[in-house]
Amino acid sequence: MKGSFLARKPFRPVGRLVGWLVPILVSLFILSCGDPLSDPEVQKQRESVPDQFRPGFDQYVVNNCQACHGLRGGGDGPLNKSRRFDTPNFRQADSYRHGSSIAEIRNSIEFGVNGGRTGMQAYQNIGPDNLTAIAQYIRWLQQ
Repeated sequence: MKGSFLARKPFRPVGRLVGWLVPILVSLFILSCGDPLSDPEVQKQRESVPDQFRPGFDQYVVNNCQACHGLRGGGDGPLNKSRRFDTPNFRQADSYRHGSSIAEIRNSIEFGVNGGRTGMQAYQNIGPDNLTAIAQYIRWLQQ
């Protein structure tokens, strides 16, 4: 049966080792990046947030919302320092493209936003309770 597609492939222990090793290495790399909530700047901002909105702030940071929207919600995160992108300032309710209520903010996070010079992607991987907590934190920023 040489040359047949039914021929048995030789045992390759290296292939099996790589199959297990790659996910382990990726997991170790992710863990080595550390907890984003332990950053001193994040801790300083967290202290200024009222207790009832801290779970939303924590989820905002863990889900990396501050990369575009900024740690204080000003639309000036590290990916938008030059203001190249049309990212709303969460402190100004009139800058929101699809409404500034908790339900509208939650909807924008979960299903994304089209329009403007960029479109925010949908974050359907965030659980319902966490979506609501983030939306409540963002709504608090309007005060």
